[in-house]
Amino acid sequence: MNENANANAGVSEGASANVNVDASSWVSPSQPVKIILDTDIGPDCDDAGALAVLHALADRGEAEIVGVMHNTSSPWGAGCIDAISAYYGRPNLPIGTLKDEGFLVGEPYEKYNKYVSQHYPNRYPGGSGVPDATALFRKLLAAEPDRDVTVVGIGPLRNLRLLLESGPDEASPLAGEALVAAKVERLVVMGGAYPSGEEWNFQMDPASASQVCERWPTPILFCGFEIGESLLTGGRMFEELPVNHPVRQAYALFLDGKTDRSSWDLITVLCAVRGFVPYWDIEDGGKVDIDERGGNVWRQADSGTHAYLKPKLDPIQAQRLLDELLVWRR
Repeated sequence: MNENANANAGVSEGASANVNVDASSWVSPSQPVKIILDTDIGPDCDDAGALAVLHALADRGEAEIVGVMHNTSSPWGAGCIDAISAYYGRPNLPIGTLKDEGFLVGEPYEKYNKYVSQHYPNRYPGGSGVPDATALFRKLLAAEPDRDVTVVGIGPLRNLRLLLESGPDEASPLAGEALVAAKVERLVVMGGAYPSGEEWNFQMDPASASQVCERWPTPILFCGFEIGESLLTGGRMFEELPVNHPVRQAYALFLDGKTDRSSWDLITVLCAVRGFVPYWDIEDGGKVDIDERGGNVWRQADSGTHAYLKPKLDPIQAQRLLDELLVWRR
């Protein structure tokens, strides 16, 4: 999810993960790619679009959805995720939610997730009984082979920070950072503006964004605000999908008469599954630093494990590609 960006953010010094990375780390991996999606579904419809894209890629055999986490305190997020997933034929996906109270709740952050949760079949229509995201993250990762999962963050990074800070439990004797290092191959994040700027996901929880950028022990690929802002998708859903399709409903409720939206989160999911080639270029071999306001700056570093996307594909081609996945039907 993303709402705004401004240039010229400040700098804060941060540590780096002890992992060497170059452009080959971001070429499309062997498939299907195992994905855990962490989303703030509700404030912006592109999260619903990203979930639709992920289901379409899973239907095509390109992705395996290991689980989906909701990273705000809204009681409607998990039900919305479950309703959309059930509509796509996956009613039993593991879903977790943030258990912190008071983080991004209320009408500005629940523009469609409440409606979808209340009007479509799902396991969590009132928000009760949802597993804790940190515990479920640990359980799912522990059950996977080493270095076999791609984590995708399309919202504030609080769940990912809490995962790093977690201690040993019945799922694994490893503390969070060690568990991530053992089980995760890469992290792909929608966040920041590059090479420097300010962006909503980081601004909503600067401390978490900073901690994840400093401590996450695998390579991180960032999809910045500038990559998705002008790439508008969603219009074909209003022409080709049934009126009662939950993702079409999410877009309709958010857009309020408009027919398309920027594609930040959709691009992030696509790159997590297919890699950046041939759609975008990357700047790699550096580090992203986050300041106390959530502003970010890119700096080159010999031991840098971060990379960010740069434009390459003609926007019309990219729009067609994403819209085709948005209107995918089995």
